[in-house]
Amino acid sequence: MSKFVAISRRRVKLTAKKQLKEQYKKSLKATWPLIVLQMVKALLLWGMVYLTWAGYVFLPSDATSDWYLTRTFFSALFLLLTWSCKWAIVDFFQKPTKNFGYRSAFQAFAPKRFLEAFLLVFVQRIQLFFWSFLGLPALVKVFSYSQTYYAYKMDLLFDRKQASLTDYVTISRRVMTGRKRELFLLELSFIGWQRLALLTGGLAYFFVTPYLNTCRVVYSTQVFAQAIEGAGS
Repeated sequence: MSKFVAISRRRVKLTAKKQLKEQYKKSLKATWPLIVLQMVKALLLWGMVYLTWAGYVFLPSDATSDWYLTRTFFSALFLLLTWSCKWAIVDFFQKPTKNFGYRSAFQAFAPKRFLEAFLLVFVQRIQLFFWSFLGLPALVKVFSYSQTYYAYKMDLLFDRKQASLTDYVTISRRVMTGRKRELFLLELSFIGWQRLALLTGGLAYFFVTPYLNTCRVVYSTQVFAQAIEGAGS
């Protein structure tokens, strides 16, 4: 997998825009929980800015010994939600004629799937925690592990299963060999959209969130398509 064809950011974005143009309602159904959360975060941010401007001072609370574990737990839940929304996008990529409801955005929280999916997310977060002691390599690993969600979803779609949950992280690391800078530049190109969403008080997230996550799914699809072609050649 060391040899690959670079994935064009322009192509990814054009494909995502075409998909949104044809199936925006499905994209909205897939990402609406993220839209709500991001709007709340944007409003809270502007509220903090206003209170700071008004002269209020916010003092950091005392850290407790279990603070990191608690933060990791909730960050894992949020990451699982982002995975779940992207899985819904993958679903309507794979089955464009099927009608998906708003509950599809919560598919990772289904009783038969939640425990395993959450453990996979939590394991990934713990691994990133240990890498964080090395500083910069932790950021590299974020991109290295970024395709874990897609590897796991493909196994769900085709009724497969790896020997262990960490195998999905390993698959992500392998397919992202040599591509971390590529994905970093793609994410960097979204800064303008993120700024627009914040400047509109979160309202732009109704388009920005479906668009960005569709771009990420398009990118993942192309990464794995190339990986499969490379394995078969």
